[in-house]
Amino acid sequence: MKLSFFILSLFFLTIGLSACIDEPEFSDVPAVTNIEEIYFVDGDRFDSLVIKVAFEDGDGDLGLDAREEDFIRPFSVVRDSDGNPVIFDPVTSEIPFNCCDFETPTELTPIVVGTDSIFDTVRVVQNPFVRNFEVTIFNRQSDGTYQAVDFCDPDICRTPLGGRFPPLKDDFSDDKPRVGTITHFAQSVVLKPLFRNDSIKIGVVIRDRAGNESNMFVTEDAFVLNDITRTPE
Repeated sequence: MKLSFFILSLFFLTIGLSACIDEPEFSDVPAVTNIEEIYFVDGDRFDSLVIKVAFEDGDGDLGLDAREEDFIRPFSVVRDSDGNPVIFDPVTSEIPFNCCDFETPTELTPIVVGTDSIFDTVRVVQNPFVRNFEVTIFNRQSDGTYQAVDFCDPDICRTPLGGRFPPLKDDFSDDKPRVGTITHFAQSVVLKPLFRNDSIKIGVVIRDRAGNESNMFVTEDAFVLNDITRTPE
């Protein structure tokens, strides 16, 4: 079974700081206060979902540098009592296969554990710090409610939308509160095929460097992609 990814690992993010506040007024846990803009660009090769959110944070501890070691590895391999990687076995596995708790290599990209290259599906633990901007898609059910799309489901098995925005400041000893906006450009090849005619809502969570997770801000109104589509410039 091969893990299938559909979101390219290419993200464009812009940061806007609207103010630096002299006295702390916010919690050190970041908050998403609004989704200010969201639109879809139907491109020739890739589609893009563009999401602009407003945020506030009590100490401005936001943003990840791609070179920071703790945030680079997307997952760690689970080992058994003998220290060996846990290989997925559909008969003996403690949990059923899903695309978050297991990682499947390809012929060209094995899973590297120490000095070993593994070509079997292995049990993993995802690194929650790889992405600091996470997007959840909710689609409308037959009863009128909206349910989060589970990209770990083997029937979907896709990489969730999201990415990492860079540090908001050069000096993190400066712990003044920040308010501002983050604009996230997520490129995809199958957003439209998957959700072409679905009524959907979007939820956004951001995470600071200490691992504090914001509230999830969800769009109040639902939409279909055609409603928010713009022509590429």
